[in-house]
Amino acid sequence: MAAPQKHDLTQATGITAEVVLEQGKFYDAKDFRKVQTGLSSAARELRALTQYGSLLGRIGEQLSHEQRELLSNAAALLESVKYNVEHAKERKAREEKAAAKLHEQRARQATCLVDEHFQLPTTTVEQQLEVLKLYIVARSVLDGWMMKEDHDLREPMKTLAPSWTSTSRWRLNQVSSLVADLRHYFKRHLVHHEHTPAQRLNSLQQRIAEVWDGQLLQPSAQETIKVWTEALQEVAKGSGPAPTAPLHGGAA
Repeated sequence: MAAPQKHDLTQATGITAEVVLEQGKFYDAKDFRKVQTGLSSAARELRALTQYGSLLGRIGEQLSHEQRELLSNAAALLESVKYNVEHAKERKAREEKAAAKLHEQRARQATCLVDEHFQLPTTTVEQQLEVLKLYIVARSVLDGWMMKEDHDLREPMKTLAPSWTSTSRWRLNQVSSLVADLRHYFKRHLVHHEHTPAQRLNSLQQRIAEVWDGQLLQPSAQETIKVWTEALQEVAKGSGPAPTAPLHGGAA
């Protein structure tokens, strides 16, 4: 009876690689590796107390035979846990590598789809206002909680430009900024989901079409469109319709 009991005590039979993965589902492979390293170090220190040839071993000689055996069993138990943590870490690393590869593929697909379906020209005032309208509508269907609200959109078109630029360039920069923001949020929206980027695009376009009129008829949206229309028409009168301002703000 003694042998089976010893085996049970030194083998972490309840801690399989599957159990470790389940307990560590919110952690990454690096965290698993830290646990593995810690277990290895702890087991090594315990074994050192039972072995000759080192200061720790000489100290351990002062322990009783039963105590030294207990340390050996504890070290074996830690190594048993470490073994399954190591296997779980390797599986986690493979899963993360596969997920990263899939994310990269979807990111490329999303970029291509956005380039194709959201070219967003800004040559004329009408095109510039279409960008604004799309931004207002898309804000209600995208998971872009950092997108600008209407009062943030109106303010740059109503106030004086900073001293380092002209008013016309400042106004046109606001258009370029919205283009950059839209492309950024569209790409992110197409990538971060269980469906393919193409499926997400189709759903996104349908949703935008559904809420288009309702969003643009909101009083706040109407006021924003009015402010932008007046500001951009003034720019067009003074400097021509073609905006050449560099992008400022947002991420492509």
